[in-house]
Amino acid sequence: MFLRKEANIEKTMNLKREHVVLMCILLIGIIARIIKFDEPAFVLDTVAFSRLGKNLVEYGRYNFGENYNMGVFFPPGYPFFIGLLNLAVNNLFVSAKLISLISSFVTILLSYFIGKELYNKESGLFAAFVYALYPVILILSVDAYSDALFFCFILLSIYLFLISLKHDNYFISFLIGISVGASYLTRPEGQFLLLLPILQIFGVFSEKLHFNSKYVFKAMLILLIFGIIISPYMLFLKNYTGKFSPTGKANISILLGELSDEREYHEVVNAPDNLYDRAAFTLTEDKTELKGWNKKENLSLKDYIFKDPVVFLKRYQKNTLREIKTLNKLLMPILLPFFFAFFSRDLFKNRIRLIFIIYPMLFFLIYPLFIIIEKQTLFIVIFLILFSCAGFSNARQAVSSLINYYGLGQNRALQLAERNIKYLILLILVLSSISYIRYSSFDKVPKSAEHDRAGIYLKEKAQSGYEEINVMSARPYVSYFSNAKFTMLPYANSADVVHFAKLYNVNYIVVDKRFLGKWDFYNELIEMQKYSDDVELFYEDASDSLIKLFKVKL
Repeated sequence: MFLRKEANIEKTMNLKREHVVLMCILLIGIIARIIKFDEPAFVLDTVAFSRLGKNLVEYGRYNFGENYNMGVFFPPGYPFFIGLLNLAVNNLFVSAKLISLISSFVTILLSYFIGKELYNKESGLFAAFVYALYPVILILSVDAYSDALFFCFILLSIYLFLISLKHDNYFISFLIGISVGASYLTRPEGQFLLLLPILQIFGVFSEKLHFNSKYVFKAMLILLIFGIIISPYMLFLKNYTGKFSPTGKANISILLGELSDEREYHEVVNAPDNLYDRAAFTLTEDKTELKGWNKKENLSLKDYIFKDPVVFLKRYQKNTLREIKTLNKLLMPILLPFFFAFFSRDLFKNRIRLIFIIYPMLFFLIYPLFIIIEKQTLFIVIFLILFSCAGFSNARQAVSSLINYYGLGQNRALQLAERNIKYLILLILVLSSISYIRYSSFDKVPKSAEHDRAGIYLKEKAQSGYEEINVMSARPYVSYFSNAKFTMLPYANSADVVHFAKLYNVNYIVVDKRFLGKWDFYNELIEMQKYSDDVELFYEDASDSLIKLFKVKL
């Protein structure tokens, strides 16, 4: 009896120690995010997500953009939460970053629960620690991007699925359907989580492969709930594209794929040769739409792949090599535990661990189809982090096996390394986080302060209500700060630009050196009032980077 009581006391102490460590990890994670909170730059995605969220929640309409609704390109999951939080915060930019911060904090906990479920409590704590301090995750955790919320829904869906394997009931399947639907509405890749209940039907996560009819109804329930949740957005896309499509990004994805060659996303869209700007923003023949955003034309994925298979395969090969290079950089902080994970003898004894190999392989093959984006490739790393947490708990055994295999058991330096290998892994993670945050250009986007000033000036002078005036520009920053509607500026000469402005009832045209300085028509556009009697110079700011606002005479 005494021994039993002593065992219970020891178990309680271990439980408390585990919770104390988890609380410290959560505290470290939140402090790191608070330190980074004010740093992220204001980017185009921020404007689109924020204004779409405000319009959806406060006005019941999912639109932003007069000649092309950005709601087609950006799914409504992240904007919806921004709009809700903004009701209390009343600052869209802060609301967007807070949603990312809160989502990331929850995901630290989910990483712990999944790691513990897959392996043991030590693996769970390591997974939480990695998610708390992993460099790129830390940056995205306070950026106004949808990634942090997306990762949260992904891990929530996987955790619920792990629970469903132990507790077989329809309520958990119902929750899985909701979570998978929410992940899809945050980023289109979320739809691939539907593979989990389908694989379960065929016994992939059981002791042996066999068809199990009892999981069919649960899979059908998940699919039904998923379909109900996403159906409004699917119908929304149908109204704009003319066909049912899982994403509104198809045209731009194919366009970027054709232009990618050996370049990354930012190298393509910011290239000096203007290839992307010309392809996306040039006017159609009737001069009523932008070619890259023309809702009347749907680029064919079939033609993209099979029209010239040799060219496609060369592009795919180059993108795959670039993806490998990107993954090598992203995996550096967890390279040791990732390597040690393969030394575990019972690595796949629990087949549910296959999730964290299947999905990385799936997306590794999908992403090179178009263009490699570092932020997008991070999705693969999220799965590999959870896979590698087995390598952390197995680190000493793995190092010991290597030492003995090479007959170096008497080497004191290696013995010291073996005893402290886990501390070394944690040290590498912390140092890589600090160095990456300090030296990486991942989120070092120059702040376009001239657009802020122009937008605020316009708001003060126009004295108009929310979205009562229409501003046309290459980027929607001035329209954001002036609470105006937004129309995309075409890649055209001043006469066609003014004609396009009148077609869409534009009140003000923004011409700036930052985004238009490399355009063929820049010199003409920046002096637009000399080429057209239908516009007049309204505002000019040359303090940092030249920007002018032209008022359209309607």
